[in-house]
Amino acid sequence: MYRVTVNKERLQNHLSYDWWKYVVAILVTVMLWSLITAMTRPQTPPEKKVDIFLIGDYALDEHIQLVSQRMLDEFPELLEINIMNIPLGEGIDPQLEMASRQKLMVMLASQSGDIFVFNKEDYEQFAKQGAFIPLEKVVDEEILQYVSWEELEDYKVKMEADPVSNEDTQPRLYGIPLKGVNLFKDSGYNTEEKVISVMSYSKNTEKAADVLKWIATEGR
Repeated sequence: MYRVTVNKERLQNHLSYDWWKYVVAILVTVMLWSLITAMTRPQTPPEKKVDIFLIGDYALDEHIQLVSQRMLDEFPELLEINIMNIPLGEGIDPQLEMASRQKLMVMLASQSGDIFVFNKEDYEQFAKQGAFIPLEKVVDEEILQYVSWEELEDYKVKMEADPVSNEDTQPRLYGIPLKGVNLFKDSGYNTEEKVISVMSYSKNTEKAADVLKWIATEGR
């Protein structure tokens, strides 16, 4: 009977090629465990919290928690404003990015998060799929101090036609550009090429829209 001999040299050779698989497996396990824990612990009512996901650049947790506390001071009617980071894109370790993309898909599939910040390309892709609520009613004179309607025209997206109704849809504004917003700069998260949106599945869209507007105006 053939026996596989496991020795130090063989083990080191195996790990030198396959180490990343263990890293990804550990990260996925941690993410799933965190999700299960979050789902089973006592939950804050949806109308009393807003969850924000920063997608893209890596952000230092200690700094975004300070931002979270600052925002809670501005919205005393909320019990929680949670800011979470999913690092993706240029400069991110490939193995970490793989795990992050899996985490992003888990968050979207489980309808987690009220506000998402994406780069423009991802924003447009998700907007076409109906991921966000229209924001025309959110845009007022305060927002227009920092971004004009002409600029916002470039962020209008036409949703893909519903295969059932086949209705033609008009381009709508689903995101506000965050150029000039420095709220997260101490965390390392760069907002210059980012777009902020409210998820269509959010159970607290009205308050999420208020928080979005605050970030786009007071976060400068």
